[in-house]
Amino acid sequence: MIHEISMPALSSTMETGKIVSWLKSPGDLVEKGDNILVVESDKADMDVESFHTGILATIVVQEGESAPVGSAIAFLAETEAEIEEAKARAQSAMTNGSAGSSGATAISTPASTPTRSAASSPPAPSLTPAAAVSSFSGRIPASPLAKRRATELGVDLQDIAGTGPNGRILEADVERAAASRSAAAPPQVSPSPPPRPPVRRSLWGRRSR
Repeated sequence: MIHEISMPALSSTMETGKIVSWLKSPGDLVEKGDNILVVESDKADMDVESFHTGILATIVVQEGESAPVGSAIAFLAETEAEIEEAKARAQSAMTNGSAGSSGATAISTPASTPTRSAASSPPAPSLTPAAAVSSFSGRIPASPLAKRRATELGVDLQDIAGTGPNGRILEADVERAAASRSAAAPPQVSPSPPPRPPVRRSLWGRRSR
C-alpha cells in the first residue's frame, strides 16, 4: 500500500507550512513514530512523525518550500515494488498543482536512483556550524529538544556544529558541547588553610617544700 504524507496542521490558525528540513531521504526505511521532517508553522518549528512503516519513495515538496495544509508533500511505499507507483502518484499530484506552493517542478529522485539498502554505509554527518547555517534563514537550525537542552545547560547554539541533516543541531550535539566545555574548564582548587601558629608553653619550675 502507498501512503501519502500530507502537510500537517500544527495549529488552529495554520494554513500553510514551510519545510525546514527532511530527516529522512528517499529510499530510507521509515518506522511508525519516526521523525521524518521538520515543519515551520506560524508559531514554531516542530518535528513531524510518520503514521506508517515503509520506504520513503519520493519527496514532493523540498526543503525551504511551502505547501498548504493537507497537500501531499511525500509518498511512502510499504514495499520496494510499490516505489515506482508512488513516484507516479507524486508526479500526478505535482501536475495537478497540489504540491508545494513555492513551485516545485521535479520529484526529488529520478526513477533510476537505486533504493538504499540497510547494508550500505551511512553518510558521514555534516558538521556545519550553526552560525553559518543561520546566516541564510535568520534562525539556528536546531530540534526543539536541542533548544530546550541548551537552555538547561547554558550552552550557546551558535557555537555548536550540528550533526543532523543540513547541519541541524540535535540534543546529543548540545550534550556533547556541554561535556567538552566542562572538561576544558580548569578544576576548582580549594585554598589550603593558613598554617596554625606554634603553641608556646611556659615551663614552671617546681618549688621545694
